[in-house]
Amino acid sequence: MAFIRKKQQEQQLQLYSKERFSLLLLNLEEYYFEQHTANHVQHNGSQEERKIRGSLKICSKSVIFEPDAISQPIIKIPLRDCIKIGKHGENGANQHFAKAKSGGISLIFSQGKMEYVFELDVSGKVEDVVET
Repeated sequence: MAFIRKKQQEQQLQLYSKERFSLLLLNLEEYYFEQHTANHVQHNGSQEERKIRGSLKICSKSVIFEPDAISQPIIKIPLRDCIKIGKHGENGANQHFAKAKSGGISLIFSQGKMEYVFELDVSGKVEDVVET
């Protein structure tokens, strides 16, 4: 009986540890708007790209990426520090989003010298995501 309880507790712990996002991550007077499934595209100095699956949370003062893999860190990008939010792969100032080959959307956030590229899964509400 004790073995079954321990196994159930481990299963519950795995369920709860899957969701790491908390409203406590937000700053004072910051509001959480919406969430989108996305991939964080990483380029490690070569042509190969690595995609990390997770969810992109759009907030009033920041964008938060929560990866599905627990071993990956949560990324919080304050919007006040962003130099540019636009289309990945082009330097056009008016280009805020682009359809990717897989039907997703690529967003690029430049923060100083760091570039974060996210590929959204659903392209239905792209304009809403960019405007928020």
